[in-house]
Amino acid sequence: MKFLKYLTILVFISCSNATELSTEDTGSFPFEIINEKILFIGNSFTFYWNLPSQVEKMSIERGLNWDVKHFTVPSATLEILWNNPDLKSILETETFDHIIIQEHSTRPLTDPNETEFYFGQITSLIPGTTQVHFFSTWMYESIEQFNINNEEYPIEESIKEIIDGTATRIIPVGRAFRLFNDKYPEYNLLMEDNKHPNSNGSYLASCIIFSHISSQSSLNLSKRYKGLDNKGVDIYYSIVEDEVLTFLQQISDEVIF
Repeated sequence: MKFLKYLTILVFISCSNATELSTEDTGSFPFEIINEKILFIGNSFTFYWNLPSQVEKMSIERGLNWDVKHFTVPSATLEILWNNPDLKSILETETFDHIIIQEHSTRPLTDPNETEFYFGQITSLIPGTTQVHFFSTWMYESIEQFNINNEEYPIEESIKEIIDGTATRIIPVGRAFRLFNDKYPEYNLLMEDNKHPNSNGSYLASCIIFSHISSQSSLNLSKRYKGLDNKGVDIYYSIVEDEVLTFLQQISDEVIF
């Protein structure tokens, strides 16, 4: 009996240590591979600081091994994306478990009918077996003028109306940005243009998306993720500092859970 007791303790310690390792330390994990396929459709708000790659690396760190692909065009609206034959080709020839769609930040506020129309056009090419998600972006100073109803989360409220009656799920990234800014105003989430996300902002968005899809907390995820360039040399997708890392993860958990 004493032997079994010690064996149980040893197994518990071993499992606990395994979950604390990062992809930088091991490169692989002894967990069941789910390997879901995920497609991001959007613009620079999606691709800044390699957000799709960060989400993929987070999944690898947790043993989920998502296969993440993105189709992103700078400043693109859903209309521009819909009229791109390359996107149509992807949607018509490939199947994904999840597709994350991000509209130009102003359109849900200035022209929600157009957003709804082209969202419908894009999703008409997506099979019912795929879970569709709408990436709700953040408010920033130059678009506050479009918040005519003085709502706390105007983009999210507009998107709720746009996707009403569908099975689409909102990813509340803008809500997380607002909450983080209220709690930690000493840290910035945006670049110098006060619009695009900096490394902190993209990391927070990555945590939100990872937890939204996986239903797992982002707490204790690594602060940096890397890949290899075409010469086989390490290249970092993004790095956040220790002093802000836990705050970003905690805000993500607060919003998702």
